[in-house]
Amino acid sequence: MKRNLRFSSYTLPILALAFAVAPVLGNNPLSRPGLLQTMGVAFVYGGLALTYDLLFGFTGLLSFGHALFFASGIYFTCILINHKVFVWWLSMIVAVILTALLAAIVGASSLRTTGITFAMVTLAFGEAGHVIVNRNFFNLTGGENGIALNSDRVPQFWIGVVNTKYLYWTALLILSFVYFMIWWITRSSAGRVFAAIRDNELRVQVLGVNPKNYKLLSFTIAGALAGLLGTVMLLLAGSAAPRFASADLTISLLLMVILGGAVTRWGAVLGGVAYSYLTTRMQDFTQSGSLHHLPKWLSGPLSEPSFSLGIIFILVVMFAPGGLSGAFYRLRARVISKK
Repeated sequence: MKRNLRFSSYTLPILALAFAVAPVLGNNPLSRPGLLQTMGVAFVYGGLALTYDLLFGFTGLLSFGHALFFASGIYFTCILINHKVFVWWLSMIVAVILTALLAAIVGASSLRTTGITFAMVTLAFGEAGHVIVNRNFFNLTGGENGIALNSDRVPQFWIGVVNTKYLYWTALLILSFVYFMIWWITRSSAGRVFAAIRDNELRVQVLGVNPKNYKLLSFTIAGALAGLLGTVMLLLAGSAAPRFASADLTISLLLMVILGGAVTRWGAVLGGVAYSYLTTRMQDFTQSGSLHHLPKWLSGPLSEPSFSLGIIFILVVMFAPGGLSGAFYRLRARVISKK
């Protein structure tokens, strides 16, 4: 049993190291700029799913406005850099701080309610943010077209196809940092209170602890980390766009967490990376014309990536209720029991 636990603790660092060195190990899939870009984006969404898991899985808060903080990190960074308010690295730091303040304000207002009402209030805040960036607020957000990042104001090793590996490494580094932070938070005394609130909020109140304060702490931390991931997404996408603030993205995050498995940390990351990668690959597959030889009644639905992802999601829910991580732990338990 100890060997299994010890192996599990080393698995993630080894995987991270393998992903880090793969681009420089000669001719392999991860040495190609196209896949590096795809995986860089997938790493960001894996980290974003993990920040949502801190809310949903570890604290029991169902929020439909989490994309607001991701978009906040993207837009604040882009505006500060383009308007030469700060240098690029300080713009990123200030964007994360502003996003944390925004999350604290939204959280303090939303947590006056509970349950489905809380979810609807966060949805309202998220939609308000989407409308603001979509309407070119104060002529800063660019409206429907968004705003392109001024590449002259950021280090040139992040610019150009030949430098895609540096964006990939940056995304992997930020994912590792977010994972470590949430691992540390969830194993701390505050993290134990988060779990207690999720399991039985009334019991926490009886013990003399104010659940609202800890919910707000979880909400603010998750929002700040989402903003940090947004600063890296800006580098990968090269622009800030309204799609990053849409409610559809938050729903996708919920699907990522359920797909990978809530409360396991690595499960949320796996769900986010898999969902992002599969979405991109399915779009490429459907646009390649590979479905033209199929009957129209079959090629029509399959040409929509969301349909195929929906089928995968249904199969996971039916045959792996705890997500991919839950299936792994059940399989490991069977192997151990047989020994």
